Amino acid sequence: MSPTEDDARRPRLLLIDDDAISREVLSILLEMHGYPIVCAEDGVQALDRIETESPEVILMDTQMPGLSGVDLIEALRARTGAKIVAISGSEVGEAIRQASDGFILKPIQPEDLDALLAADPRKPEASDPVSLAAAADEPVIDPQVLGKLQAMMPPAAVREIYTAVAADLKTRLVALAAAMNAGDADEVARIAHTTKGGCSMVGLTAATQAASHLECSNRNGTWAKELAQLHSALAALERILTDEFQI
Repeated sequence: MSPTEDDARRPRLLLIDDDAISREVLSILLEMHGYPIVCAEDGVQALDRIETESPEVILMDTQMPGLSGVDLIEALRARTGAKIVAISGSEVGEAIRQASDGFILKPIQPEDLDALLAADPRKPEASDPVSLAAAADEPVIDPQVLGKLQAMMPPAAVREIYTAVAADLKTRLVALAAAMNAGDADEVARIAHTTKGGCSMVGLTAATQAASHLECSNRNGTWAKELAQLHSALAALERILTDEFQI
C-alpha cells in the first residue's frame, strides 16, 4: 500500500503499551494507514524515546506497571508538546480524561485516531465500551477485524500474528492461574486487563469478553469458571490455526 499525499502529512506517533501483542498489531495497522510510528513498552522507555524521536502525537495505554496513568502524562508534558491520547481496553476515570488530549477505547482503528485528531482534541467523542455479554454463536475471530488484516497483509503474516497471540495467551493463562492460586486479586485484574487489550486488537471476541468479565467481576468464587472460559477461547483459536484454509 503506497501512502497518499494525505498519509505523508500524518503526524509521527509514539505508542506506549506494555502488551507486546497490542503494540505489534496496532503499530502495523497505523503504519499501513500512513502514520510513522515508534513504540515503547513502558513509561520510562517512552521518556527516552521522546528525546530521540520527537513524536507529534503520543498514544499511551493507561494501565501499565511502573510509571503510568496521570503520573506518566505529567512526565510526558514536562518533556514534549505532543498531543497525548489515552488508550485502554476499559473506560477511564475523569482524571485521565482531563489530563490527556483525548481517549480512545481499544480495539482502536486508524480511523478512530484520524477522527480524534481532526476534531477538538479536548472534546473527543465518547466510545462505546465492549459488551460483556457474549452470544452463543459468537465467532472466535471477529470477521471484520480478520478481514481488515487480510486486506493489508499476506496470509502468512496474518497467521503469524494469530499464532503469536495464541502463544501469548497461553503464557498469560499460566500467570493467571498462579495469581489465582496466590489469591492475588490485583494481579488477576492486571493480567485480565492486558489479556483483554491484546485479544481485542486482533478481534478474538470470546477471549476478549471472557477477560473483560474476569477483570470486572474478579471474585475468587468465579475464577475457576472464568479461567476455563479463557482456556476454551484459546483452544478454539488453536483449532483454527491447525486448518490452513481458515486464516
